[in-house]
Amino acid sequence: MNDYASTDGFDFLGWHFYVQKSNGKFKSTPSVENFKAFRTKVKHIVNNSNYGASTKVSKLAPIVRGWRNYHKYCKMDGSRFSLWNLAHRTFKTFLKTKTINRYQAEEKVKIVFPSVGYSENSFNNVKGDKSPFDGDINYWSKRNSILYDGYTARTLRKQSHSCGHCGLKFLDNEKVELHHIDNNHNNWKANNLLAIHSSCHHYIHMSKSRKDPGFRKLDTRKRVRPDFTERGER
Repeated sequence: MNDYASTDGFDFLGWHFYVQKSNGKFKSTPSVENFKAFRTKVKHIVNNSNYGASTKVSKLAPIVRGWRNYHKYCKMDGSRFSLWNLAHRTFKTFLKTKTINRYQAEEKVKIVFPSVGYSENSFNNVKGDKSPFDGDINYWSKRNSILYDGYTARTLRKQSHSCGHCGLKFLDNEKVELHHIDNNHNNWKANNLLAIHSSCHHYIHMSKSRKDPGFRKLDTRKRVRPDFTERGER
């Protein structure tokens, strides 16, 4: 690596990698372009007069949470990456809404900008000479489960890193989703959650929809073409 690369670093996949001059340690932060794009997206929603406060919250929360989770292994200290300025700007915008008081505005900002911890360079390294092609489904299923946190991580550990619906292990390219057994998405009790494949989740809800009286079943009966030969038609 040349001197320029070792000091100024380089950008890759939204991250900026560099070696700290003072101690030679490897560091990474969100890249300038990535942060600008994220900030622009947030400001566009915050400043959109067509959205009410509740709509802004529902649109902003997943964007902010997703951005913070993506960069949770970066160096995220300081006011810039803590998003204090964006949060304060959003708070002042919420206060302009006549139906929202200061307390309600603060609560909405907490939802939009949730606290997401970060641990610099705490990547989940691959063990020894393991390979995704070595057929060790147990190892890779358990390792991929570490990539999740919160309720999903706890539920995966409880289920021994297997799907709560079909019982199969989770492979590398399979998304894990949380299913609420009682269909109440506000019930986050451990005994009401199942970590399952995305396809299994879809199947469960499709099955429930078919049992719903309002579900319209498609007519799959074979259509018989009428015979017009007796009428002299072809």
